[in-house]
Amino acid sequence: GELRLETTVERISVSGGRVEAVECAGDRIACEVVVSSADAERLEGELLGQVDGPRRERSLSGFALMLGLRGHTPGLAHHNILFPADYDAEFDDVFVHRRPVRDPTIYVAASSVSDAGEAPPGCENWFVLVNAPTQGDGLDWDAAADAYEQALLDRLAARGLDVRARVAVRARRTPADLERQTGAAGGAIYGAAPHGRLGTLRRPGNRSPAAHGLYLVGGTTHPGGGLPLVALSAKIVAEEIGPATS
Repeated sequence: GELRLETTVERISVSGGRVEAVECAGDRIACEVVVSSADAERLEGELLGQVDGPRRERSLSGFALMLGLRGHTPGLAHHNILFPADYDAEFDDVFVHRRPVRDPTIYVAASSVSDAGEAPPGCENWFVLVNAPTQGDGLDWDAAADAYEQALLDRLAARGLDVRARVAVRARRTPADLERQTGAAGGAIYGAAPHGRLGTLRRPGNRSPAAHGLYLVGGTTHPGGGLPLVALSAKIVAEEIGPATS
């Protein structure tokens, strides 16, 4: 077999209801089976060209800060969650108003608390994550990122973790960054929004209805997001491909 790295897949070719080729970088690779870990919305739209029908509402995304801090924070644990006064309002901001969350739940991970070697002596490494609406549909995260980064630091300070004067190095990832870096539509972490009691059952299946021989794995398909479920999606597909190709 051949392993091609850093090669952009431009299209998956289907004929007679069966997958027949993958087109990438001007090359056409004939195949009988394709396993896609791409975002399911991107697979249907860009790679298969299925643009008909309403777009499913996207799930939430995330806004992350990576902070290198001078000094130590008394009482800080490896994993910390700071809850807002109104948890429901957070999801109204994400899905109804589509704006950066004004008072978000804030997750802070500091692995240097458990392993001092994760940060320079006398310092801490923080990973700060909040829920966020996806890129697009009137929200431009490239334009909003600077102001929201400062607002998030101010919100941490209001909740008793004022690290603004301790920041030595910083980096961030916005929904726009996630879209560019992973191909996830809008930077959505879980693909389509799983709203409602049956929402999780409406996820795209592992066997694509678009073409025989096309299989889906990853966090935007069945059974769901998170590393354990993503690995389970791969296990399901591997078991299906075996009998299908034997």
